[in-house]
Amino acid sequence: MRAAVALPLVLPQLSILIGLSGLLLRADLPPMAAVIWGHVLFVFPYLVIALAGPWAALDPRLTRTAASLGVGPWGRLWRVKLPVLTAPLSLAAALGFAVSIAQYLPTLFLGGGRVATLTTEAVALSSGSDRRVAAVHATLQAGLPWLIYLAALILPCPHFCIAIAAP
Repeated sequence: MRAAVALPLVLPQLSILIGLSGLLLRADLPPMAAVIWGHVLFVFPYLVIALAGPWAALDPRLTRTAASLGVGPWGRLWRVKLPVLTAPLSLAAALGFAVSIAQYLPTLFLGGGRVATLTTEAVALSSGSDRRVAAVHATLQAGLPWLIYLAALILPCPHFCIAIAAP
């Protein structure tokens, strides 16, 4: 299973995208849906890798205690596991955003050049447009993931501070 998840990381991206674009053309997906699907394909392995350790390190006694109190499987997931994994989930989401914002080839191949993203615009501007506008796009492309990582570090803190301070 892990090998199948890691295939988009190991195989050359261009060869995957050529086959995937042919497949999605036959599926008659709109360009935006194809781009989203392609981004998810390349972001998902990073999310799995980022969450594998925290998920495995989760204390099974927490879910067993919730089960002994009559909480069902979905309740254990939403009320026990996800609150405990808030920080790893937010950091994994930030990692997924950073990987997705850098995806140029999936956007270009699967969108057919009809979907404009910050990355495609930055690459287009780097080929000879105004250098100041290109610099603004490059700064945004570097700054947005930084802001998302900062939010991922700050937002889970109140949950942990409340959990630690509660008697």
